[in-house]
Amino acid sequence: MSASSRWILIIAGMLAGNAVAVAILIGVSSGEAKRRVLPDYYQRAAAWDDTMREAQASADLGWRADVTVDGRELTVTIVDRAGAPVDGAAVELTAVPRGRVDATVTAAASAAGPGVYRAVIGGVRGGLHDVALRVVRGGERFVEDEVVELSGGRP
Repeated sequence: MSASSRWILIIAGMLAGNAVAVAILIGVSSGEAKRRVLPDYYQRAAAWDDTMREAQASADLGWRADVTVDGRELTVTIVDRAGAPVDGAAVELTAVPRGRVDATVTAAASAAGPGVYRAVIGGVRGGLHDVALRVVRGGERFVEDEVVELSGGRP
């Protein structure tokens, strides 16, 4: 085989290898889109101003939430500006696992003490979750987003 033939084969091999790599990347990246696309992302973007107003109202309210995790159980401790526990509130948590938004779980937390609320996040997905915390007491509304790591498996 001559030197020029070898170079032609090397170049053809590199082009074929590149085509195979591109085909593999396209196949991997175009799989189940529901795993990666946030639900209602357009509506969320359109309501961005409302979301920012709600976050500012929560900051003005002065409440603070502390979220602790024990396996799949989330304990939320809520205190007001003075550090007094926030009792008698309806607390809801929405957990979205990163990388798998089709496994979103919503749970209502039950009161476990003064200003303490507990909820178990079901499902089989462990790992990092974006948790949206919504607290309503009378006409007061508090929202906060947290990132928590849940253990795998069912609770």
